[in-house]
Amino acid sequence: MNPEFESAISAFAGTAALISLFVILAMIGTLNPYHRPAIPVLGATAVILASAYLFAHTAGIAADSVALRLTMSEGVLALIDILPLVFLVSTYLFLRASLRKRPEDPLLVLLDSE
Repeated sequence: MNPEFESAISAFAGTAALISLFVILAMIGTLNPYHRPAIPVLGATAVILASAYLFAHTAGIAADSVALRLTMSEGVLALIDILPLVFLVSTYLFLRASLRKRPEDPLLVLLDSE
């Protein structure tokens, strides 16, 4: 395989594992008596384990806790790599919202006329 494809696979696997970990933490943080988090937590755990296995297979290392740690590290690095794009898009959206002229509200006109 070419290195760019391996890098894309490891970034995808790492990001999927990291987001699944966030899902598990959110499920634990929002426990209540009516909440049944077993299936989402099992699904997120399966995604984490599959991502670690995919990363270990791509990197040629053993699928153990080291592979899981490296998968999570790859996910963090992949998210940091796309942060400039996120900042650029959010800046554009904020500027567009700030510079837009607000439409006249007919209820405010009625308030001013009384």
